[in-house]
Amino acid sequence: MTASPAAVLDAVAFTGYGILVVAGLGFTYYATQNYSLDRLEGHRDFWGYLTYVGLAVSLFGAFGLAGTVAGGGQFVWAFADLSLLFTIAFVAFSMREVYYASALAPAPEDREIPLSTLRLVEFGFVVVVAVEWVVVVLLGETTVTVLLRGLGALAFATYGVVFSERLEALAHGTTMDTLRRHLVFVLVAATGVAVAGLLGLLLPGAAAESTRYVFVVLLGGLLVPPTIRLQQSVAGLT
Repeated sequence: MTASPAAVLDAVAFTGYGILVVAGLGFTYYATQNYSLDRLEGHRDFWGYLTYVGLAVSLFGAFGLAGTVAGGGQFVWAFADLSLLFTIAFVAFSMREVYYASALAPAPEDREIPLSTLRLVEFGFVVVVAVEWVVVVLLGETTVTVLLRGLGALAFATYGVVFSERLEALAHGTTMDTLRRHLVFVLVAATGVAVAGLLGLLLPGAAAESTRYVFVVLLGGLLVPPTIRLQQSVAGLT
């Protein structure tokens, strides 16, 4: 008996979201351990953002499982999308944080854009996320919400990649650089999940869904290497 395409997609979705729950919890655990053990003041916000990344990934996986298994309505999927966008945002913010905490980063008076201005831009990003969530809860999935989610994810990702490239020049070859490279892959995969919705405006629904679940599974797999790096960092601090 051949399984229907819908059943296959559901199986892939269940597997992918389940992996995200487990991988996200593991990532969160080791991020919090680094936060507790690392005595460098400049790293505390970085570890804090990574803790939020792990929690957001776990919540995205949990809401995705609920939506897949129980056929969750727009409220459940709205929370899943919110968790996904916060995952992307927190990875981007962590890149910014560790860049400015670097000893080789420009002094405050030499920065092209003050940190206070960047935080204001970040707040604007978060407002976009909140608007998208409210619209989905009230009106359901629309073309506007798909565009907001996709463009918001791309904006967060671009922001994070810019600081990742700047950080590479300062920390090339270090343990932090290795973690940075792993986080860039996580950022790309999470953005792929969010942007896959844009394909639904151009391609048949099954194609867009398949693309989304490919990135969901990919995101779960790409969380493993940075989790290992976090574990190694904990071992080095104890």
